[in-house]
Amino acid sequence: MTFDTGMVLALLILIGLVTWLITEIILGGRARETETALELANKQIEMGNESVLALAKALFSKDRRTGEHCHRVAYYAEKLARAYGFSDEGARNLKKAAILHDIGKIAIPDAILNKPSKLTPEEYEIMKTHTTAGAEILKGFTMIDNVADGAKYHHERYDGKGYPEGLAGEDIPLYGRIIAVADTFDAMTANRVYRGALDMDQVMEELEKGKGTQFDPYLDTLFMKLINEGEISPEKTFEMFKNRDLITDIE
Repeated sequence: MTFDTGMVLALLILIGLVTWLITEIILGGRARETETALELANKQIEMGNESVLALAKALFSKDRRTGEHCHRVAYYAEKLARAYGFSDEGARNLKKAAILHDIGKIAIPDAILNKPSKLTPEEYEIMKTHTTAGAEILKGFTMIDNVADGAKYHHERYDGKGYPEGLAGEDIPLYGRIIAVADTFDAMTANRVYRGALDMDQVMEELEKGKGTQFDPYLDTLFMKLINEGEISPEKTFEMFKNRDLITDIE
């Protein structure tokens, strides 16, 4: 059987054309699937951001001082997370969780939340419930990974003497350990209803004292390093947030 060279060439061209068309269809479909997946992911991020803002706004409405505190804690926590080695996405995710770490205070009576003097033992027990209340509010919040961990575990202590579960060491979820350092730092460097801000010598002394007892020693050391290097400064942070609309800004 003989083959006409022209026919063979035409057949090869036809096969090549059909192969190209099939490839384009497959890859085009995959591209569309990828585009759809990216659109879905971006939509989920957008919805997550909107949900964070809605909850943050609710907390601002309850107590602006607590709302501002949460944003500063989120800023410090993100800095610490990046120094620890979190990816950009991971650090941003933790930041959103940190913004909501005190969301459970929505459930705390104003008379206790804003009391200008020391809480009674009974009032302190009520205040402590903001951790479990926050976790309950956030337990179905699936758009941000581990978001409930920040709310529930930021008052656990490395030595096991914290609350609500008395976890110790690395049994405390990482989000809780990171936010614990940032939360305490902001509590010490901000004016509170019952006392003024501590000076930085006192703050550094307390951070050193809390190493391995209140705080994860590695995270505590890393945070102190960021302070000494000027990466974290309460004065700069207060100035930075002074002119920002914290209710609509989570970046």
